Amino acid sequence: MKFNISDWVQGKTKDGELIHGFVETIDILQGFVTVNVVKSDNEEVVGRIVAVRSSWLKNVSDITLNDAQVFQNSIDLALDTWDETWFMELTNARNESLAADKANDRSKVYPFPANRLGQSA
Repeated sequence: MKFNISDWVQGKTKDGELIHGFVETIDILQGFVTVNVVKSDNEEVVGRIVAVRSSWLKNVSDITLNDAQVFQNSIDLALDTWDETWFMELTNARNESLAADKANDRSKVYPFPANRLGQSA
């Protein structure tokens, strides 16, 4: 199977709703993936866990943070998903980045904790 738990995915549900979220569980035998929905065109499914056929989903590309706006969007996403650990890591990394930028140390500008579980790559 092409997905792992905590991967960010997007796709459609059986009702045709567009969803964006992260993988909670994987049922290899049945071909289903449960997704914790963070964004959708149907507001009623946001915040819920839905089962979706794995063939109806695709992985979201890894984010490369190279500017402040993308970094801020990730912080907003951490807030939307109530992921306090990730929020704190992103906020601390942003503050370090701002300090490094002021000191002209480009090696520390916008470091990024890689996933919603707060574990660096």
